[in-house]
Amino acid sequence: MPGGSGQDYASVALAFTKALAARDYPGAYGMTSRQFRSGMSMEAMRAAFESIVPADWKSVGPVEVGMTMENWPEKQPSDVGWAYVSVGGDVYSEAVTVVVTLEGRDLRVRSVEFGRP
Repeated sequence: MPGGSGQDYASVALAFTKALAARDYPGAYGMTSRQFRSGMSMEAMRAAFESIVPADWKSVGPVEVGMTMENWPEKQPSDVGWAYVSVGGDVYSEAVTVVVTLEGRDLRVRSVEFGRP
């Protein structure tokens, strides 16, 4: 799914979050950068997501990009965008904040904050 071919960072952040919401952890993890994977295992990513969106949520969705930025204080040279992606639910909603970076020619998820600020 990652790729520089016309895919923008907001769509990468949305696809990543939709994969998490669908419990497709291998698919979501495959969208992450080497830097992300060096600091977090797929199991740790799953546990972090399920700490905010438990596996027993009756329904998950909609998943939508709420806010984006191209400039923010912690931006690294290869970063292309920051996105706040909401994850709806029956009782309450949650969110993940995703930083998308350019790795080679691919857009990849460099960092994720799990939970609303």
